[in-house]
Amino acid sequence: MSRTLTPQSSLENLKREAKRWLRALRANDPAARTRLRRAIPFPPAEPTLRDVQFALAREHDCVGWRELVARISPNATDRRDERAVALTALLDAAARGDADRVDALLTAHPSIVDERGLLQRRLRTALHFAVSGGHEDVVRLLLVRGADPNVRDEGDNALPLHFAAERERMSLIRLLVEHGSDTIGAGDDHALEVIGWATVFGSGRPDIVSYLLAHGARHNISSAVAMGAAAEIRAIVARSPGDLEKPMDAASQRRHPLHLAVVKGQFESLETLLGLGADTESLDGAGLTALDQAALSGKLEMAHLLIERGATVRAPAAVALGRMDVVDQLLRDEPDCLRPGRRWGTLIIRAAGQASAAVIDALIARGASPHVTESPELSVDGTYGYTPLHAAAFRGNAAAAAALLAHGAKVSARDTIYGGTPIGWAAYAGHQNVVDLLLHGEVDVFDAVEYERVVSFVPPWSATRARWNGS
Repeated sequence: MSRTLTPQSSLENLKREAKRWLRALRANDPAARTRLRRAIPFPPAEPTLRDVQFALAREHDCVGWRELVARISPNATDRRDERAVALTALLDAAARGDADRVDALLTAHPSIVDERGLLQRRLRTALHFAVSGGHEDVVRLLLVRGADPNVRDEGDNALPLHFAAERERMSLIRLLVEHGSDTIGAGDDHALEVIGWATVFGSGRPDIVSYLLAHGARHNISSAVAMGAAAEIRAIVARSPGDLEKPMDAASQRRHPLHLAVVKGQFESLETLLGLGADTESLDGAGLTALDQAALSGKLEMAHLLIERGATVRAPAAVALGRMDVVDQLLRDEPDCLRPGRRWGTLIIRAAGQASAAVIDALIARGASPHVTESPELSVDGTYGYTPLHAAAFRGNAAAAAALLAHGAKVSARDTIYGGTPIGWAAYAGHQNVVDLLLHGEVDVFDAVEYERVVSFVPPWSATRARWNGS
């Protein structure tokens, strides 16, 4: 909820508040950290005073600290209101695809065409929002009116072209490139460049990748692995041997190239990386090896290749491969390792996104909790309160969701950044089948109202999950 300035608000008070907030953050105060995440979707791990001042400004619905300071200056309200209102209206019109409104606003306020503003919890330009919405007529209009395609957003430090590539919108990619967009886009916060957004975040459509390469883009280790480009992988590692074990950022679970090959299902990349000496025991941010990832996602051919090349069968892979002899031996050595707070306490969250219902059952039978929450460093968008059911919902894993519900997972659990339940996360990701499944659970009043659901009878989960398992 936004805050309102009062007659008692002063610049000195705001400065003192920012400094108190920063001290609390440096003292690892959970409330201060949660507050920062609510104000800034992707806050830095070690925020500075400037970051906190920016967050404070956003709490007051200001674009930045300078605007917040201007609002408390005498007679500043009238000066800022017209421009700020126009910018917000422009961003909203661009996001909705209202070309006529965009045209009218830029006629009246041409200088705001490249100005970043806050909308939908994002600080971006109108061009960013139009590209994200897929509104080609608005994108074309903004470019004709002088919009700079090389302005970065706040949060991803990304160009509009990064988002067009991720969403695989070829017509927008062409438009942006024809108007001078940088096709490499180095320096984005995910360190993937434009081609990485197309191949790692996107599916790696060959026509898009070919177009980008033909217009100046270059493969990096992540994009080459995601595309199964074995020759490119060898060339990149020859030039930069450290890239063989180069981890990705936190948003990509700090996966190594070997993990990424598994995630993208690129067997040739996996073989190539192993042939170059990739370490099969490298861990991603969740503490998983490439073998763990392959086993949990049911990619058995990849799992067997990794085992042949000497990968250790640890608890995650053992559970997924049905090697209960290995699991039980591990449990004898470390009885509580699957319980919350223990070594493998959040393994069930990893499994919920991609593993079968049988894996979920096996984990819970051996001590895992369906209610455990992920650390913000590893959860999607860095949120608190991300549960196994959120993971199953977001990834569209209906079988795992049904299994979790059978074990008492809460449909009403909400994260602390978006306030989203598993139903909301499933709806956002477009998994209507999972939404329908979860609506049979004990939904909270807000989901009940939004989805017009009145539940008077909850069917037995044994029957419901059987349907989702194909039984």
